[in-house]
Amino acid sequence: MNTLSSTRRSMSRAEALSWNPNWSVGDIRVIEENLDRLAARTFFRTRSNSTVTAQDDSGRSIMYLHPGYVTFPKGLAPEDRKDLEMHGFTLSTAQSRAASRAMPEETLSFCPGCFYALPATGVCDTCG
Repeated sequence: MNTLSSTRRSMSRAEALSWNPNWSVGDIRVIEENLDRLAARTFFRTRSNSTVTAQDDSGRSIMYLHPGYVTFPKGLAPEDRKDLEMHGFTLSTAQSRAASRAMPEETLSFCPGCFYALPATGVCDTCG
């Protein structure tokens, strides 16, 4: 069994552009512009479906599509991107890591008589 073919699935350009149904029309437009700029010809997704890779005619990976951002190998990112430190750009579906990890902190109320944690009703099960 070919290891490479077992870890990725070929797809068409149209399938790559519709891979994330939450991408906006603007997201798809900027992705298409970069696919055209780099002459992307073949596309595949990982078996886990976490990314889509675009390749040129020679089979060189030139662009990686993620649910909320696009990345490029060094030297291939568009020069007019907002963040020059990032080798790519974010899309409208990008989520902040801090926001996705932040969990609201649960606050407990305690009974003033026995100091047990109060249930959601606010009435102590021990003291009544």
